[in-house]
Amino acid sequence: MRALDDIDIVRPASIRGQLRFWWRALNGHLYDSPKELYIRESHLWGRAAEVEGGRSAIELRVAVEQAGKSDSSDIRLYDSRDGKATPGAYALWPAREEKRKGLPTAPRRAPGTRFRLTLLAPSSDIKEVENVVRAWLLFGGYGSRARRGLGSFRVVDAPEVWLPTAAKREEFERLFGRDIFAALPRSAHNVPWLSSAALHVAPAQGNAETAWTTALEWLKEFRQGTSGGPDGRAREPGAGGRPSISNWPEADKIRHLKGKINAHPPRHNAAPAWPRTGFGLPIIGQFQNKGRDGSWLDEPEPFELRWREPSPGKPEQMIEHDRLASPLIVKAMPLAEGKFVPIALWLNRAYPLEGKVLLRGLSDSAAPFDRLVAAGDRPRFSSLAEKQSLREAFLDWLHNRYSTAKVAP
Repeated sequence: MRALDDIDIVRPASIRGQLRFWWRALNGHLYDSPKELYIRESHLWGRAAEVEGGRSAIELRVAVEQAGKSDSSDIRLYDSRDGKATPGAYALWPAREEKRKGLPTAPRRAPGTRFRLTLLAPSSDIKEVENVVRAWLLFGGYGSRARRGLGSFRVVDAPEVWLPTAAKREEFERLFGRDIFAALPRSAHNVPWLSSAALHVAPAQGNAETAWTTALEWLKEFRQGTSGGPDGRAREPGAGGRPSISNWPEADKIRHLKGKINAHPPRHNAAPAWPRTGFGLPIIGQFQNKGRDGSWLDEPEPFELRWREPSPGKPEQMIEHDRLASPLIVKAMPLAEGKFVPIALWLNRAYPLEGKVLLRGLSDSAAPFDRLVAAGDRPRFSSLAEKQSLREAFLDWLHNRYSTAKVAP
């Protein structure tokens, strides 16, 4: 639904869900089995009534003191008149106008919503709950697209209690009472962890939007940027400043699989490889079927990349899924003195065991998640060459391209 809720502007249930996630991210590595994790999580945050109902030990209250204004202005991804786009358009694009579907630009809530959050917890759990709130304030947000920096926070009351004075590992350790990024010999699967996560930061900014768009630009440039040498850029520059053909392999792989190789002869081979799915699924897209001269191009129909895994107890049967959340968070992280730090946080999360990525409707298109370059293929985007994972490729590119500071690992 493309509408704002003007009644429940900030929903306690939504915050509880966010806090559950960050509790797992902070504490999941402390438990040897999913059952032990579930028992502790259920004690703190409650469990479903239809199984064995359990009330949460934590009471949560929200008082909205000020609501941000509704913003329904156009979202410009690119403007050929002045080359300018709406700030943050790369994250805001799902709210853009869709003329073909008759959908106007979706309203967003402009910065300025102010609310007071009160949590009541047993004395034995207070420190644990406080740290969960800290993690949410620093790395999370409220509402949709929080992993791309929307819905981020500024702490008004006693920020020194909740926020670090600088984006330094020792400051996080002081704030949380332990090293929340401590390296572990194993990876999380279904529960992303902060332990063994990677955090890159840039110098603090006085303006939250500037810090946010700085971090967002890192991801945009890695996925779609046209700067750099012929093998060092994600896309080739086109006429009028518009990006042209992609140097990522996915489009060519789809052309091979769909038998549509005439309009744009593929530069990659036919072996499936879907490296960008490491940023989250599903990936839904469509090809440009009309040339700049108005001619019709014989390109594939709209597509969707999903993932599948063997059915529990019936490995010969495959279950297909459309959603897998991104392990990468880019946002403006608040500091105690009122500044904001552009950050890229890659949570410690392994891919589903025996999981494969595939093009919807084509079972022979399946490939492992972290296959960045198919056998016999040559990477057109050099940042993918000789990398074992998309995490490694992105973070190495980020550190070398922008000289970001590595806070962790």
